[in-house]
Amino acid sequence: MTEKRVGRQTAKAAEETRKQILCAATELFCSQGFKAVSLRAISEKAGVSHSLIRHHFGSKLKIWKQVNDEMENYFRQYISDLLHTQDPQLKSNYRLFNVLTTLLARLLVDPRPMQILADAMKQEQELVVYFLDESYEMAELFESLLNECHKEGYIQDYQVNELKWLTASYAHSATSLAPLMRGTYPEVESESACLLKHWHLYARMLAAQLEIPADDIPQPAQLEDLLQAVPWECK
Repeated sequence: MTEKRVGRQTAKAAEETRKQILCAATELFCSQGFKAVSLRAISEKAGVSHSLIRHHFGSKLKIWKQVNDEMENYFRQYISDLLHTQDPQLKSNYRLFNVLTTLLARLLVDPRPMQILADAMKQEQELVVYFLDESYEMAELFESLLNECHKEGYIQDYQVNELKWLTASYAHSATSLAPLMRGTYPEVESESACLLKHWHLYARMLAAQLEIPADDIPQPAQLEDLLQAVPWECK
C-alpha cells in the first residue's frame, strides 16, 4: 500500500513540475521572445534544475511547442464553450457577434496568446508553420455558425479566416500599438478602461457588419464581465 501511495505522489509531483516549467516558459516567451530565452533562464524562473527541464522536454523548441499546444487546447475549449452556451433561439448573427466579441475580450484581458503569436511570426519557419497548422484547426470551430449566417443573408462576403484575422488584428494592436491606443482615448485614465474603449470600437464595427442595432451592443462595466469561466493553468 505504501509503495502505491508514494508512486502516486511522485507522478503528481512530476506533473506539477511540468506545469511549473511550462508556466515559467510561457511568461518568458511572452516577455522576451523565443530567441532570447534560454533553457537556463527557464530553469531559473521555474526554480528547477537544467537537467530536469531536459528530462521533461528535451529542448527549448519542444517546450515552445508544448506551450503552444496547451494554449491551443485552452482556446479550443474556450471557443467550444462559447459556441455551446449561446441561446439557440438567438439568430445566427447575434450568436456570432457574442462569440467573437467575447473572444476579443479574453484576448485583451490576457494578451499572452497574441504576444506568443506575434513573436512566432518573427522566428524560424518551423515555428511559423507549427503555429499556423494549429490556427487552421481552430478556424473550423466557427465554420458551422458562419455558414448559418451566410444562409440567413449576413456577412456573405466574409470567410472564417477573415473574421479570425480581424479579431487577431484588434487583439494584437492593443498590445503592439498601446501608446497609440492610449493617445486615441486621452480622456481615459486607466489601461483597463482604454481596452474597454478599444473593445467597443470592434463591437460597433462588427455589429454594423452583422446588422445588429447599436442598442443591442452590450455595455459591460469592465471586460472581465464578458469572460467565459474557463480557467487557464498558467495564470
